[in-house]
Amino acid sequence: MAYQPGSSRFCQRCGSHVGTLAQCPRCRAEQGPQEQPTASFSTGPEPARLRSRPPAWRRAPVLISLAVAVLAFVLTWWFVTANPSQPIQNTGAGQGVAPSSPETSPESSPESSPESSPESSTEDALESPPTSSTPTGRSSGRAARQQAERLDELLSSSNEARSSLSDAIAAATRCDPGGVQAIRDITTSRRDQLATAQTLGVDALRGGARLKDALVDALDASHDADSAFLAWAGRHVAGGCEAPVEGDRDYRRGLDRSEAAQEAKTRFAAAWRPIAETYDLTVWKPDQI
Repeated sequence: MAYQPGSSRFCQRCGSHVGTLAQCPRCRAEQGPQEQPTASFSTGPEPARLRSRPPAWRRAPVLISLAVAVLAFVLTWWFVTANPSQPIQNTGAGQGVAPSSPETSPESSPESSPESSPESSTEDALESPPTSSTPTGRSSGRAARQQAERLDELLSSSNEARSSLSDAIAAATRCDPGGVQAIRDITTSRRDQLATAQTLGVDALRGGARLKDALVDALDASHDADSAFLAWAGRHVAGGCEAPVEGDRDYRRGLDRSEAAQEAKTRFAAAWRPIAETYDLTVWKPDQI
């Protein structure tokens, strides 16, 4: 009896392995014809189709991972294309900030308001100093210069009237009617100067109120003096110039008011000098006003 590898026949009586034998070697039972084995355990080389394995990309884990990746890509593409109104904005390297809603915008957020952020308010105040002081300073300086220039124009007009008054009085003393008319014109001019001085703005000048008061006092006294000289000159010329000049009451009143005007002019000149030097204007003396 020979054993043939690969045979799987067993005795139906005792269960011994009989292989391809016609009689069981143990119980001598006759064996039927050999049936086609249902399974072969050949120890020979395996067929080529059993030795070959499928490629890596066809294996189940790889196919599953590939399917998941494709699905994730499709879902991502759909999400991006379906929401084009909310793009991510790049504000810097490695940073992405989505547009903020009105409820969380910096303007409406209490955390970003100036009242709740003292540090940011302090920094903003330090970085951007108030600009209102500079325009205000420039405007104030420009206004002060304009006011000083108007005062200088008024003083120039007053100087011309004063220089003409002496000649007019001398002409009236000689009984010249032209002297009377000249004094009348000077008196009218002085009245206008007084009205102008009373309306001048001096609020932008340092010591402007004291300066204006002195000028108004000087022009008011000068106007009174001119009016007194005019009354004297008219009566003197009309009377044939026979009455003595020094004894006339109006003439003496004119001299008294001229002295009062001179005192006020002295006060004004002292206050005017620093202003004139500041704005490069004429430094008027008391006897020139």
